[in-house]
Amino acid sequence: MAEPARILVVDDELSIVASLREILEWEGFAVATAPNGRVGLEAIAAVNPDVILLDVMMPVMDGLAMLRALRQRAETRALPVILMSAAPIRVSPARAGYQAALAKPFDVPALLGRLREVLAPGSRP
Repeated sequence: MAEPARILVVDDELSIVASLREILEWEGFAVATAPNGRVGLEAIAAVNPDVILLDVMMPVMDGLAMLRALRQRAETRALPVILMSAAPIRVSPARAGYQAALAKPFDVPALLGRLREVLAPGSRP
């Protein structure tokens, strides 16, 4: 049996984190969480995620700052990232280096579809 895909959810809203954990674990994913970008960067070595669901607006280190840090490190440069935000994301995927974006509150089928697209063989750079 294949190992479940590992998802790191980086979001400061506890209700969203709890909902995502429940939905994703129900769908068979392994889920780890972090409350901000700084903790998210520290968690990567332990979690070894296959994809990161990353909120844009957070205290301490926001999602775009975390994404810049990920793209500067050789070991995380190609790690897929799906941004989540209640506000419009004004930076393009090509410029910032993310694979997809979801509006909050998110549609669960859209979320699962994006995750499966990003995790599909051959979808990673």
